[in-house]
Amino acid sequence: MKPQDLLPKRVVNYIQDIGVRALDHLAAHIDSPPPVATPEGEPAPVNATQTLVDQWKGMSPADKEQFVGRVSGSVMEVIVASATLPPALKKTVKEARKVIRKRVKKVRKAVAKKKKESPKKKSPKKKR
Repeated sequence: MKPQDLLPKRVVNYIQDIGVRALDHLAAHIDSPPPVATPEGEPAPVNATQTLVDQWKGMSPADKEQFVGRVSGSVMEVIVASATLPPALKKTVKEARKVIRKRVKKVRKAVAKKKKESPKKKSPKKKR
């Protein structure tokens, strides 16, 4: 089944238009980081967002439409697949979310506790 057949045509067109506009907006408003100075022979660290924006700026309007179409098609497949999950699996996913939330909460508490316990660095006093 084609992704376009999973949702009404009007919704698919809306997703397509919003996707193109969102990436155009991102490309127009992202701050380009200064080039990183690296020793010769070593590749510069890659920033995925910057790479996407650079490639987006170089695309033709037809290529932009095709790219957003592929991405939105994948997203629609995920949405439809999650909607068609059996109820038992949905319950499993819900339980997994609870466990993850609890673990995140424990980690945050541990980090906060560690920050409180660590002594603050003091600068040495100057002698007069």
